[in-house]
Amino acid sequence: MVDVLPDGVSDVVDGVVDTDTIMLIPSQMGVERQVDDNRNIVERRRKLTITSKATEVVLDQLEAGSLDYVLIKASRTLADGTEGALPGKIAVFLQLDGYAQGGFESIYDSTAGMSVSGLTLQTMSELNLPEQIGMWYLTVDQTDTKVALFRGRTYSHRLRLSIINTDPSSSVNIDFVEIARTRRIAKEGKSNARGFSNDQMGY
Repeated sequence: MVDVLPDGVSDVVDGVVDTDTIMLIPSQMGVERQVDDNRNIVERRRKLTITSKATEVVLDQLEAGSLDYVLIKASRTLADGTEGALPGKIAVFLQLDGYAQGGFESIYDSTAGMSVSGLTLQTMSELNLPEQIGMWYLTVDQTDTKVALFRGRTYSHRLRLSIINTDPSSSVNIDFVEIARTRRIAKEGKSNARGFSNDQMGY
């Protein structure tokens, strides 16, 4: 028989606040429950329009696991059929624990009039990055259509993906963004699993 873990967390509140403190025996002090939460998860968002200078947080989870891939397709035609900004104006920020290609520091873009984290698709195009595990690269590199792919890397504390529109005046179109990962341990809401208090989650 396979145990099925609950997807949610329920808090029961009855209005009574219990101020009594329960003393733990020494062997229990500082230790929290940590439950394996093994799942293969694929998340996809379609027809995502990001307005000028806006940031869309696609995923931000405190968990441990392995990222199989992130796939982003962007085109110039917006969902309503009008023409938006060039896909090269899109910046992607992917954090896996303490790693983020392009670094954590925001760099001021005078053309956009804003600070930008991560890599723009235009920068990927200019660098002509090769296909390599653990690095962003473009599988389609056209003026009006770009497809960016990131494959393979493990993480122990945090997975975060943000997409930023660096165009100062127009919206950008994301045809779809897909994230596939294998989660081992979930450390916050929507799971019954919790990490140890000494985990450096968040960075």
